[in-house]
Amino acid sequence: MSRETENALLLLVGVSTLIISATGTFTRYVKPSLLPWLMASAVLLIVLALVSIVRDIRSGPQETEHGHRHRSGVLWLLIVPVALLGFVVPPALGRQTARPAVREVSTEVLRRPFPALPAQRAPELALPEVLVRVAQDSANTLDGRLITVTGFTMKDGDKVQLGRVVILCCAADAQLARLDLVGPAAARAAALDDGTWVRVEGTMPPGQSDSSMRSTPTMQVSAVQEIEPPENPYSY
Repeated sequence: MSRETENALLLLVGVSTLIISATGTFTRYVKPSLLPWLMASAVLLIVLALVSIVRDIRSGPQETEHGHRHRSGVLWLLIVPVALLGFVVPPALGRQTARPAVREVSTEVLRRPFPALPAQRAPELALPEVLVRVAQDSANTLDGRLITVTGFTMKDGDKVQLGRVVILCCAADAQLARLDLVGPAAARAAALDDGTWVRVEGTMPPGQSDSSMRSTPTMQVSAVQEIEPPENPYSY
């Protein structure tokens, strides 16, 4: 690969990283807390590319041992996917692309009393937090409390579920968190198309603690409201 191609690739990677960081589309790939590192990496790559380009211009054309400048036109095709990264936003991960959240090791040692929920009527909890509380909360703070959870509808045989894609670090480790929906309003959720975003109210029946997190907890749903998909569909 010629130095011109190397410099161009380095510059494009830096510019693309800067673009997806500035526009917010980087959340399709990594969690928001990594934004400062992405910005720093983008600036560093751009500076290195520009320094290298200026140095090559000052030193003049480089020749190969045959006395001709090295041409690598085909290698410029590598620039295409890098350039597209900055301008084409991929679709968000869904239930088909995220693997189910399955733990291979018991989390029994992590059981502890969790803080009480806010005193409001139906506090909103992220779906992953609901699952963690079911599995690890020795104080059973969910028992008897009306809560609100947001996610998308899913069908699993004759069951209807509430799902959310969870990213621990980046899109490569995306997992699918889910709850089985039952109760008087579950039919409303079942009538919606798969992937419909909803806000549900309901309670978590007691006695569902599973330290292995292999089973899918059940939520007794009393209200289902269809909503617009959030700008960032992931939970962290």
